[in-house]
Amino acid sequence: MLESIARQFFQIEHWHGAAPIGNGHINDTYRIDFQANGRRQAFVLQRLNHHIFRQPEDVMTNWQAVAQHLAAADFPLEIPVPVPTLGGQLLHIETESSPPRSPHPSSLIPAHWRVFPFFENTFSPENAATPALAFEAARAYGAFVRALADFPVDSLAEVIPGFHDTEQRWQVFEKTLAENPANRLENARPEVAEMLAARPVFQKISHLKTSGALPLRVTHNDTKAGNVLLDRDSGRAVAVIDWDTVMPGTVLSDFGDMVRSFAPDRPENDPDTASLALRHDVLAAMREGFLSETADILTETERENLDLGGLWIVGEQALRFLTDYLAGDVYYKVAHPELNLTRARNQLALLKKLAAG
Repeated sequence: MLESIARQFFQIEHWHGAAPIGNGHINDTYRIDFQANGRRQAFVLQRLNHHIFRQPEDVMTNWQAVAQHLAAADFPLEIPVPVPTLGGQLLHIETESSPPRSPHPSSLIPAHWRVFPFFENTFSPENAATPALAFEAARAYGAFVRALADFPVDSLAEVIPGFHDTEQRWQVFEKTLAENPANRLENARPEVAEMLAARPVFQKISHLKTSGALPLRVTHNDTKAGNVLLDRDSGRAVAVIDWDTVMPGTVLSDFGDMVRSFAPDRPENDPDTASLALRHDVLAAMREGFLSETADILTETERENLDLGGLWIVGEQALRFLTDYLAGDVYYKVAHPELNLTRARNQLALLKKLAAG
């Protein structure tokens, strides 16, 4: 099946195979290898989850516009320019079948497929990045923000409305609590109490946003360790990838997502929350790397509230995991019924560590 989809994008002479890559919660991503034009080639083939991204064409329109802007700018990294189909489209829509890997294959039909370059000899610093790697990754995300500082932010489609509207997410959380649709509330009462105690963080962010104190910028909105590629030999940044959520936002969320991803000493699905540690050296290196690219373009309010951004996004992610658990795992992929609750506990423990300083 994957070979037939790949053939919509390339004149393939010999198919060598495909393998899943990445640890994303939303899309299905594969490395494909084949021979074309007399040489072996590798690309990324990805199925876009259209239940999350309800307007797939808007995602690709945003992506293409950002790619064109960065290509014309003084941007120091590789650009994941989408590869069109043989018919010139940025998406191939498959309507009859679905590959394995998705938890709900039939729910992803029709499937929207796209292709991107595969950057050889790179890796994502997903497992306890060193301070040096965290600095480099944060510098790459900072360069992304900097290069898009003059992009017309209002021209971007909001591909997931209210993505970082925590007040709206809070309303969904309260509704889910009241309805308890999956009958899981009794299993999560301590986590619900911790979540309710974190409400002031979200209220402060809401005030900063609604007061106009934070400028609207083009932001990545998913600046986790898995979305930046570093060179295996030098450790230098090669590319910022996964632009599906690039849309108008505040730089605090981008910095906050980096904190969430890089600063803890274990991944978000680790159940051992008692010994979870905040790596202060990594946090300092990440801040230095990000500001090395952005210090002169950020406002004073943005610079002063970067740490609040960390509290915000860690708390928001806890809210999202907990809400999804209570709702019956309707958003994130899960390997077992308790995984979203484990993730929520992990993020709540991280939130405590950040609040303690």
